[in-house]
Amino acid sequence: MAVPTNFGGNGLQGLGGASSGVAQGIRDVSTTEQGPIGATLIDASDGSVYRYAYFKGAVGPGKLAAMDASAAIQTSFDAAFVDSAGSAKDDYAVGDTLIYVKSSDITSDDVENIWAGGYLYVTDAAGEGHKYKIRSHEAGAATTANVMGIEIFDGLTIALDSESSAAITGHPYNNLVIANAGTDDPLRGVTLVDVAAAEYAWVQTWGPGIVLADESAGTIAAGTIAVLSDGVDGAAAPMGQGSPNSEENLTDLVTEPQCGEFVMAAVNGEYVPLDIKINR
Repeated sequence: MAVPTNFGGNGLQGLGGASSGVAQGIRDVSTTEQGPIGATLIDASDGSVYRYAYFKGAVGPGKLAAMDASAAIQTSFDAAFVDSAGSAKDDYAVGDTLIYVKSSDITSDDVENIWAGGYLYVTDAAGEGHKYKIRSHEAGAATTANVMGIEIFDGLTIALDSESSAAITGHPYNNLVIANAGTDDPLRGVTLVDVAAAEYAWVQTWGPGIVLADESAGTIAAGTIAVLSDGVDGAAAPMGQGSPNSEENLTDLVTEPQCGEFVMAAVNGEYVPLDIKINR
């Protein structure tokens, strides 16, 4: 499996045109990395925003793409910080950049650098509330079972000990898949073209776009708030999912990932103009 390597360092990525650092057109796909993952392009004429991404799974054009939570997100590890042998370590100091984390959730399925460009978060005890960008990391169980060495860009700002807990998320534009209608995955953008697994491509995150519509109850009215469909992968549905002006509408407001507003009336199964509002 290809693993992206260029995440733009630890600085803000320039916006617009040639300063994006990506040698790939917004409607092109590539099996090789052409620039920093997450790089941004802005169309100044209408405010459209595009982000460069790596796809773990295939996504057709006009579909909602999401971060693959199963590969890219690790929930909180309690008492996680250890030494390279897996023993509790109480003396991680300010400035340290190599950190070892232990959890039964870290396995050989975790590919080397699959979380590179993402973040290590300290969620409890010493150092809590801090996040650190991940430069690189070992494969799961590369040396000791359930232990992973993680190199961070900047040194620790607060000392850690073995009672500190951690969580990890990968880069938000790495390992994208079609948004799963049943799991409410974190939305990242709308595909512009047909993208295969293990390809690099742009997704649109803001502005005028087009998306597959799902409305089992009939037509969608212009101006309706769009959310991830509960029934069709990669599709947008009206908030309320066929039950407008009901308790379901309110439930969608607080539980379903929103992706913009429908620009015009649409019929179930058609592609419809969408004012995309996912990430600027």
